[in-house]
Parts: sequence; C-alpha cells; structure tokens
Amino acid sequence: MFSEAYGEIERLYDINCSRSSVNSHRRRIPTRHASCGHYCSYIVELWPCSGAVVPSIDSAWVTAEDSGSGVQAVYFSLANLDTKTYIIQQQPATLTTGDKYRGTWQIYFSKVTTPGKYIIYWQAGDYAGNWATYQVTFTIYTQLQGKWYINDQEITSTTQTVYSKTATVTFKFQKTAGIDDSYISCWVEEGGTKILTLSYTDSTNHIWTGSYTFTAGTHNLAIKAYDGTTTITYSIVGLTIPGAVVWVMTTQQALILAGVLALVAGVVMRVKKY
Repeated sequence: MFSEAYGEIERLYDINCSRSSVNSHRRRIPTRHASCGHYCSYIVELWPCSGAVVPSIDSAWVTAEDSGSGVQAVYFSLANLDTKTYIIQQQPATLTTGDKYRGTWQIYFSKVTTPGKYIIYWQAGDYAGNWATYQVTFTIYTQLQGKWYINDQEITSTTQTVYSKTATVTFKFQKTAGIDDSYISCWVEEGGTKILTLSYTDSTNHIWTGSYTFTAGTHNLAIKAYDGTTTITYSIVGLTIPGAVVWVMTTQQALILAGVLALVAGVVMRVKKY
C-alpha cells in the first residue's frame, strides 16, 4: 500500500537543494546500512533534485559511487504526493555511463504532466548485499502566462483604451505558457460577482472566448484567468455604455453620444507560489 510505503519514505534521508538548481544536484551523500554499519553507495549527482520545479518529467537519472564491492542495481519509484498513488514502482534503471564503482543510472517512462507535488526514491544495492534508499521531492508546474483581448484588440498597457460602438463586448484569453488547458478557467467579474464565464473554444491555440451585453451606465470589471495556483487579473475601470444620461458635454460624453464605448484597462498579477 502507498500509505505504508509513504510512511517509510518520510523516514528516509531527504536530499535538498535550492529551487535555482534547475539541472541537477551534486553532493556526496552516503547512506549507512542499518544492520552492518557499512557505507554503501554515494549519490554524487542526480536529476531531478529536491525542491525542483519542472513542467513535466519523462526521465530521471542518478550517479552512484561505491568504492567497495560496486553498485549492482538501482531501482526507481515515482509517486504523486497529492493523490498518494504510485505512478512507477521499483523499476530498474539502466547503467548508461561509467562502471559499477562510479556510474550514471537512467530510466525513461511515459511523460507525466499533471501539476502537483511528487516524490522519487532511488534504491541502490551493491554486490555485498547492502541497500540504500534516497528520497527526492519536486513539483510539476509551469506558471500561467497569456494575453487578454477586448474586442479583438490586445491589452498591452495599463493606460490603454479600447473602443466599441455597441454595448456588447467580446473577451478573449490566449494562454502562452502554463499547465494543461483543462486546469484553466477564465471569467469576468463586476463588483466581485461573476457575470460571464469564458468558453474554451480553440484547443490548438489555447483560447477562451466570451461576450457580454452591458446595460447603460458605468461598470467596474475584473477579467481573470486562473489555473489553481496563479491568477492573471485585468481590471477595467469606468466602463461606460452608450445610452448613459449625461448633463455636461465633455469630450468623453461626446464620444458616448456618438455611440462609442471606452474601456480603460489596467493589469495586476497575483501569483501563489509553492
């Protein structure tokens, strides 16, 4: 059972590294066999390392060193910590470079892209019959990035103005980076209340679209894209719809009478990190 194995994993030695280590982790970490006190294999280098954040994973490797009898076998297990389920359990890695005294062991598997927290543990055995286990925890995630469009005009500035001749406004969000589209939702709020949920309309180009017809008057809106971790919010301030009653003829009001809708957009990004 995973729960029983996970309890054992929690007691194992954790190999830590900073999040800035994007490639691999180098450190001589020995594990002493409980029964005989013999130091078996050293982990000299590995990927991924604890604390790493990666968009996906389809391979892993470890460089092991044993100056005594040599490393005989290395096994690999991968589990999702959020669901507490194994994805791969005790599969043998292949010695790709070096020899039994110092070599790199690698394994390939079907790509895992589901965002969340994961654990790897390597089991290395030497020819003397000693076994050592090393724990690695990491995260699969790519921060959400994208472009918002209002009436097909891209919002690129906090002072940008978009014009429309009708009260019906179209909204579009296009993801440029991030996790799988199935985790993303996009919507429009007014006064903290959701008034429109955008539909996922283009899987090839990662696009969500929607439209909404506003009543006459001034509206304060927020347009949001969310992936469960990161929220991209565009605040639209002073949305004035044609037909609003005005008493003093200003330049803006003259545009209103001409049937022009003004949208002043500002951008705020809020990110919750692991």
